[in-house]
Formats: sequence, structure tokens, C-alpha cells
Amino acid sequence: MPDQEPVARYRSLADESRKFANTVSTPSARKTVLEMAEEWDRLADQYSNSTPPFLPPSAPEHPILQQQQIQSKDKDKS
Repeated sequence: MPDQEPVARYRSLADESRKFANTVSTPSARKTVLEMAEEWDRLADQYSNSTPPFLPPSAPEHPILQQQQIQSKDKDKS
């Protein structure tokens, strides 16, 4: 299950954006702020539905080993 901290933060930002939209005087600015709120909600949904939550791939259980070949030190090379 994904970490809920980012989801809660995204939801909080969406709520703050909606509250701020009520204080904006021009319709175009209000629309832009409400679109931002929708985007924060979309990100929260996307994050909460992800499994696992944006983690880098783990190291393989058995690391790959490389074999070295020992070169002979022949002094009689012609």
C-alpha cells in the first residue's frame, strides 16, 4: 500500500486551492486555480493507486559476478 503522507499533502493542496479560488476576483483566474485543485486531486488518486509507490527497483537477490581470466606471463614469447 502506498505511503499516505503524499496523498494527504496533495488533498490538502487541492482543498487550499479551492478555498483560494473563492477569494479570486476574476473568472479566468478562478478557473485556473480550480484547475490546479483538480490536478492536485488527480495526483493524489494516481499516487494512492500506485503499487509500489514510486520506489526504485531493488537490487537482485544474487548479484551478477564477473569472472576474471589470469593471463600467463610467458617470457618466451617470440
